[in-house]
Amino acid sequence: MEYVKASSILIINLIFLVSGMVFKVSETTSWEVYYYELKISFVNRGLNDYGFTLDDKLFLIFSNTSIQKTCILEARPRVKKIHEDIDGNLWAELDFPEKIGPGENFTANIVFMINLTIRSLPHVSTYSSGSIFEIPMELTNYTSSSGVWNYNSTELSYIAELATQIKGNDTNVLRIISKMVGFISERVEYPYGEELRPPQYPNQTLPKSSLRGRGDCDDQSALLIAMLRSVGIPSYLQTGGIISNSYGITGSTWDGHLHIYSRGIGWHGWVEAYVPPWGWLPVDITYGYSSSEPLSAISKSASAREFILQSEKYSNIDYIAKSREVEERIRKSNVYVYVEENVSKTYPSSNSRRLSNYELIRFVILLILLIAIAVLASRFLKKMSLATC
Repeated sequence: MEYVKASSILIINLIFLVSGMVFKVSETTSWEVYYYELKISFVNRGLNDYGFTLDDKLFLIFSNTSIQKTCILEARPRVKKIHEDIDGNLWAELDFPEKIGPGENFTANIVFMINLTIRSLPHVSTYSSGSIFEIPMELTNYTSSSGVWNYNSTELSYIAELATQIKGNDTNVLRIISKMVGFISERVEYPYGEELRPPQYPNQTLPKSSLRGRGDCDDQSALLIAMLRSVGIPSYLQTGGIISNSYGITGSTWDGHLHIYSRGIGWHGWVEAYVPPWGWLPVDITYGYSSSEPLSAISKSASAREFILQSEKYSNIDYIAKSREVEERIRKSNVYVYVEENVSKTYPSSNSRRLSNYELIRFVILLILLIAIAVLASRFLKKMSLATC
């Protein structure tokens, strides 16, 4: 990944809190507050030191959007730097030690407070959809043949040919998307019971144009993105976790080197496609889609029906190659990784930690300062608007 330097956790928290004040939220909008805790433990069972890499130290910073407000409540060890990748995702680099010796272990954790609402979508129809010729030129970055969606490559060329055949002479963007979703739904089977399977490239999800394929939510989404981009429809992969007490995973993978315990969240992936005149819309093949309702991939998508914690956006990054690189490195080492994550309505109490009086006072002072800044900014903007009348 490509990274750029940013600042300290205090600055990030200021940005998060201020941005939360700037957005105007309708009084009728329903918001829910959750706490997300991620804990990762590294255990060295080898005879040699294990040196931490940058990938080990990076924890995703959940973005702030019109339907999601987040802030970091706790990070142990402290946040050392903030990095931004080429797709705009922010990552907190925690202040890890250089290495752990044989028989040693190290644990890091981060806690977020998250305010979520359900996404509101416009009423869409193929009759009202715009054409491919109405797609803005500045979105060509989302139609490029690169990374996971290298449809000009020898390996994926047959997928681009399939997309061209399905599109035919049609220029109606929403109708083209519906045709491609229907094709994938008929040809690709969902691998139920394999929650910890690794991500696949589109040519692995649909090996040949004449065969049936197999792939989960992000696999089928990646296939659809390759097809859409090859005919000039902007699209990217959005990942996120559906918040629900009914979701939970316990298991291991990477030959036992990675153990996962997850509660209160179910991770998901879907397509964001640009459809004029509405703009970016979710296209969800594996959640609410029904072949009897061609547009249900949008209207009944997870992001339109559930509280979702949006995580990484992938437009240019080859996240599959990166995932395989990390997997291979860990499997070849003598380190074992234990991941615990939990989402709940109450502040995590697993570590029996409460804010100290000093921390509470500091937080209150910071909050008062932020409110004062917001009030002054509001008054300044009001004066500016009056001056221009």
